[in-house]
Amino acid sequence: MDDYRGKAAGSASAGWHGHAGTAWLPVVKVAVTGTTGRVGAALARYFQQDHEVIGLPRREFDLADPARMAAALEGLDCDVFLNPAGLTGLEASEDDPVLAHRLNAEAPGELVEWAQHRGVHFIHFSTDYVFSGEEPGLRTEEDEPRPLSVYGRTKREGELAVLVHPGACVVRVSWVFGPEKPSFTDSIMRAALEGRPVSAIGDKWSLPTFTRDLSEWVGDLVKNRTEGVIHACQSGEPASWHDMAEVIVDELVRQGRLSSKPVIEATMLDSVAAFRAPRPRHTAMATNKLAALLDRPTRAWQDALREYVRECR
Repeated sequence: MDDYRGKAAGSASAGWHGHAGTAWLPVVKVAVTGTTGRVGAALARYFQQDHEVIGLPRREFDLADPARMAAALEGLDCDVFLNPAGLTGLEASEDDPVLAHRLNAEAPGELVEWAQHRGVHFIHFSTDYVFSGEEPGLRTEEDEPRPLSVYGRTKREGELAVLVHPGACVVRVSWVFGPEKPSFTDSIMRAALEGRPVSAIGDKWSLPTFTRDLSEWVGDLVKNRTEGVIHACQSGEPASWHDMAEVIVDELVRQGRLSSKPVIEATMLDSVAAFRAPRPRHTAMATNKLAALLDRPTRAWQDALREYVRECR
């Protein structure tokens, strides 16, 4: 889920609610961890449109503190538990592997056991970085994970801890962007609009995930009580950060916010000194399984990215 910034069920039966273009869901209580993070904030905002959301930010629900977490769970009443929280920084994980293991591996296992005992639908969020990325192409849910970093290994351990429980779901996402927190897309827009040099890595490929689309997909997964591993990202051919930067700047020119398109320098992954942890190069994920569950394909990454740029004024 690396974000390059140059560094940086239901017990209810009250009927069906939803919004145009989204899944229709029974009214339920949805607990969401990590609500100060990008994915957690997006999920909380989406589900609170029609459902009771129980936000579990780190200050109140700290996965690093097993005793406090267990005490908070004792008084928690929900129908669905969404767990996007974890340690997502690759360098932070290398520097503190014990904390990474606690947040990304141990805590999800404890949470899913709690959910199983109470009949709560549990969805855990993971990453494309569980793959080694040695070969080009699209990774499927059946491909064998072989993570390269502490971050990837601990996220894979978390997946395995969740998947031993029938009915639980693991959702892998990649290169997440959205209005909740600044990301690579925002840094490219700022640099271009401020007339600063624009550069992006051109030799690493994945597929981005727009938080708005992700939230709607998760709505369908909750409705259908989906289990197992699901890849959740935009569709299309694998893209580099440089490919994304080209689309972002093209859209700024099309909107008239830039008078002309600046040259975007393509840099190499190995040239980024801040990246001390190993990063896989080819982790784009196929979304055929998600498309079949949704009965529609996921949006092309270019369309989702252009929409986001249009809205960022």
